[in-house]
Amino acid sequence: MLLISIAFVLTCSLFTSAEFSVSVPAPSVSAQMGMSIVLPCKVSLSLNDKLFEVRWYKNDAYDSPVLLYKDLEVQENVGASQYKNRVSLVGELEKGNISLKLDNLTLADRGEYVCLVKSFEWYDKASMTLNIIVIGSHPLISLADAVDQVNVTCVSDGWSPKPSLTWRDKGGSELTNSHSRYKRDSEGLVSVMSWVLLSPSGSDWISCSVGLSDQEMRESRVLPLKGFWREAFISALFLSLIVIITLTVLLLLVRQGLLPHCSSRKNAKLAGYGDILAGLMSQSSAPPVSNEEIIRKWKKLKKSKVNLTLDPETLQKPLIVTRDRNGVYRGQLTKEGLGLTFPHVLGKEELSSGQQYWEVTVDKNAKCKRSWRVGVTQKPASEGVIRALCYEERYGIYASTDRHTLIPNEGHCTMLGMLLDFKDHTLSFYNIDKQSHLYTFTMNNTNNIKYFALVSPGIKDQYPVYLNKK
Repeated sequence: MLLISIAFVLTCSLFTSAEFSVSVPAPSVSAQMGMSIVLPCKVSLSLNDKLFEVRWYKNDAYDSPVLLYKDLEVQENVGASQYKNRVSLVGELEKGNISLKLDNLTLADRGEYVCLVKSFEWYDKASMTLNIIVIGSHPLISLADAVDQVNVTCVSDGWSPKPSLTWRDKGGSELTNSHSRYKRDSEGLVSVMSWVLLSPSGSDWISCSVGLSDQEMRESRVLPLKGFWREAFISALFLSLIVIITLTVLLLLVRQGLLPHCSSRKNAKLAGYGDILAGLMSQSSAPPVSNEEIIRKWKKLKKSKVNLTLDPETLQKPLIVTRDRNGVYRGQLTKEGLGLTFPHVLGKEELSSGQQYWEVTVDKNAKCKRSWRVGVTQKPASEGVIRALCYEERYGIYASTDRHTLIPNEGHCTMLGMLLDFKDHTLSFYNIDKQSHLYTFTMNNTNNIKYFALVSPGIKDQYPVYLNKK
């Protein structure tokens, strides 16, 4: 028995001291934010023995592993908390495949990942860099007069890695007389601005394309017409003044009875125009008397803020709900999701009585979000029952019922408060940053109707929108 024991110890010692190697097929891998990625790694022997340990860690954080495999199983509650429920080993360990799968990628996941295998007597490791791809905004083109030429500017932001920008004419030839400037923000996302001087043209458009080498390019086009926008604005303003003056004169003539030959039908029509004009004038000149009352009500009720959670069963593609069900962000765009400007998810809790107040963070990183929509709806959530405020970077904040109902002087905000008042049949929105009232919907009827919070991060970026907690 003694000899057998000695032989067993010597065998184990020889086995654990045997040299092995760890390898990765490439020095770097890339994937889009919100997607999943497999970091491939292999070891030159089978890992079917308790004497071996597999450790994945990021950068130099050896003591805070991304994943730790030990005693023939993945160790739970060990390592960095941000990777909990997001990582797994996906290879056949008995064949030496120790590849790591990482789900729901974020910008914070960028960096070098080390794959380390060790026994009692030997260890080896290999590393690779994970790059996160972020698709930026569509190019925004603007025109400005420059003596006898037109200065055309193209801007696009929110890219990772650094994108390329190309100007082309109508025939597809590249314009080489452009100038470009790149800027990187605090999160490492890249913005690009480029400009080119051109002779005015009435028929030959030019295009600005921005994109990554292995991704779809985003393109915008424009006709470089000198002074076009200024002249169009002046013409529109002139025509508007003529219409207002004409309606005002007709209103005065009708009310003073100076149009005796007009039929009663025409008089009724002109009177209707006059009422519209009078209504417009009264709306533009009347002071916002009720705004102070709305603000006072909000400051009183915001202390009783309700906690809401998102219901994944109401999720529309391509959105992804965070694990705590407080936030939602855009995943990979699919054919099914491309037709939706504002895919949404609904709150789980029913809102059916009293005064319900909650808050939403629409732009945590300040001026990074390019679109969002928040409000309430009934089930099913058709456009006809949605009451919400929307934001798009080219338009600003507007009411969901009419894209032309812009909220003045409110081009951007980071947190919104919402008060659904079943007694007054109103839904009011507040800019928490400025402590101001934004907009109020008058609901046709709230009796015996169940409403649900509606949240949409849009599809123009992958930054999340959050329901605030107490």
